[in-house]
Order: sequence, then structure tokens, then C-alpha cells
Amino acid sequence: MTAPDSQTSFSLSAVLSNLKVGLCVLRGELGRVASGVLRGMEARQLRRRMDDEYAALGRRVAELLEAGPLDAAGLADDARVRVLMDDARVRELAGRAAFLRDELARHAAGAATERERHLARMARCCGSNGPSGN
Repeated sequence: MTAPDSQTSFSLSAVLSNLKVGLCVLRGELGRVASGVLRGMEARQLRRRMDDEYAALGRRVAELLEAGPLDAAGLADDARVRVLMDDARVRELAGRAAFLRDELARHAAGAATERERHLARMARCCGSNGPSGN
């Protein structure tokens, strides 16, 4: 048997260092994928709730419109619009729908921020020298 020379040990340490970095990146990306799946599920649930609120709002407006005859101008009649805007249920449904729409926008912004944090964390943790900084 021959003793390992310095060239062999150098390449072995380089391979091990690359393996460490690869495993670190793999761990980070698997965590990001899992987080993305959960974020997607949450976004779908928010969209579904927002659609339900808009549907309830539409039903309530339809009820109000059916309660009295519309003139030829339809909703352009200021009194008719005031009746719709003064209805507490319409305001409540519109407020909930607006809240969910804003929540979806915050959710998307949070996802973008989290992506930037993830990339910075991966650069720190799994930079060119590996997690130990060697």
C-alpha cells in the first residue's frame, strides 16, 4: 500500500468541502420549497375567502336592487347609490373584501421579502467556503 500524497488529501478535502456546501444548499432549498407550499396554500385560502365575501356583497346588492324598481339610469341615480352605501351589511362585506385584498397584497410582499432573506441566509451559511467559514 502506498501512503496518500498531498495532492490526494487536497482533493479529498476539496470534495468534502463541496459536499458540505451542497448539503447546506439542499437543506435550505428544501426548507424554502416547504415554506412556499404552505404560503401557496395560505394564499389560496385567502383568495377563496375574498371570493366568498365578494359573492356575499353581490348578493346583498342584488337584494337591495330588487327591493325597489330601478329607473332608466340604473345605479347612476344618486339616491339609489346612497341607499347602497348606507346599508350596513354592504359596508361590512365591502370592508371584509377590501381587508382580504390588502392581506393578499401583504402576503405577496412578505413572500418577496422572505425570498431575499433566504438568499442572504444561504449566502452567509453556504458561501464559497462552506458553513464553517474555512
